[in-house]
Amino acid sequence: MRKPTPAPRDEGRPPGGGARRRGGRLFPPAYNVLLHLFFLVALPYYAAQMLRREKYRAGLRQRLGFYPASLRGGRGRIWIHAVSVGEVQAALPLVARLRRELPDRPVVVSTVTLTGRRVATERLGGSCAVVYFPLDLPFAVRRALRAVDPALVVLVETEIWPNFLLAARRRGIPVAIVNGRISDRSHRGYRRARRFLRGPLDAVRVFSMQTDLDARRVIAMGAPADRVTVAGNMKFDCPDAAADPAAAVRVARALGLPADAPVLVAGSTHPGEERILLDVLEAARRDRPDLVLVLVPRHPERAEEVAELARARGERCALRSGIPSGGEPPRYGVLVVDTVGELLDVYRCATVVFVGKSLTGGGGQNVIEPACLGRPVVFGPSMHNFREAAGILLRCGGAVQAADAAELAGAVRRLLADEGGREAMGRRAAEAMAGSRGATERNAAIIRGLLAAE
Repeated sequence: MRKPTPAPRDEGRPPGGGARRRGGRLFPPAYNVLLHLFFLVALPYYAAQMLRREKYRAGLRQRLGFYPASLRGGRGRIWIHAVSVGEVQAALPLVARLRRELPDRPVVVSTVTLTGRRVATERLGGSCAVVYFPLDLPFAVRRALRAVDPALVVLVETEIWPNFLLAARRRGIPVAIVNGRISDRSHRGYRRARRFLRGPLDAVRVFSMQTDLDARRVIAMGAPADRVTVAGNMKFDCPDAAADPAAAVRVARALGLPADAPVLVAGSTHPGEERILLDVLEAARRDRPDLVLVLVPRHPERAEEVAELARARGERCALRSGIPSGGEPPRYGVLVVDTVGELLDVYRCATVVFVGKSLTGGGGQNVIEPACLGRPVVFGPSMHNFREAAGILLRCGGAVQAADAAELAGAVRRLLADEGGREAMGRRAAEAMAGSRGATERNAAIIRGLLAAE
């Protein structure tokens, strides 16, 4: 771990010297007034959505702080909060390490999204309680903190909920942010509100950030500089992301993929990208008519919509949920994955990987997993959400960045035609990812230190 380098002036770092007003005195009461007004105004919309979509109604009682009675009465818990699937997957190695090193400390994991909860429940296998994080309403966070009664709260990445943080401090519960990241978009918003964030940020004992840039940004938001450190990105430590030919064969068989056909896997795609990828498929089939495209939309509820795009092109398309666990799988040229938590395994089957949310200006998705598996990776021009990992891969020659759809098609065709080049690129990618590991161990040490200090 290391302290961040000094922030340049354009990062908006508060000037040195002078006493800051801490303890939440700058936190405006208007926040709670506006928050309650928002929920009142939005109630009809959310009530309608709850009737239509499971993700809106799931866990409503827990979001209001009504947790299961089984949580009550425990002591010394570590509460780890991971918003959605990506944060849950990053937190899993940390949870495993804490359970191994601190067996007397029960762990509670919370999420915000339904998909995040499903992945956490499936992967933790009942070894930890999994709950929904409370809405940032005073009564909800008070009730939740009383029920869990944690010895420590660990927020994965950067979840700044003022009422939750201030309530934790009032109860004397230390809070740590680990794997902290401040995106470009969040940075702009937080800087406008930094005057009011200093109180809630002062409730955090340690800010363990992914990069120097993230560290400078959280300081610019009002975090005390002496509590900020850089520990790296825990997503590099994914224990399951290791090349395993037997696992690849097993997964390919389960998906019904042809044994000898090349496979282009497009992971975490967003609206607009699937049309481009279908164009890429058409172009690449001029050289490899047996090419199979596997589309994994970032939001599984879009799967049928994506499948219709493929069928409109005359493609024989299948949904992952429609492939039987036994018997003869359907024949298809395009597979749309509509299940949760399978992306890593799907990457194992890839000849070439495209990582989504990168062609449409969204900032990119996780490039680390396919790179750790030794797969050649292609992504679009927008990768600021994974700036560090993308930069590492480009510098070592472990990935290709395409400026637009035409460049993407050209890159895929070249990689499909060059087996030796693909293997060399994948090898360089895996080696670069291996050299970036260790953040989980460093963050576990931070957590042990905070618990020892209590």
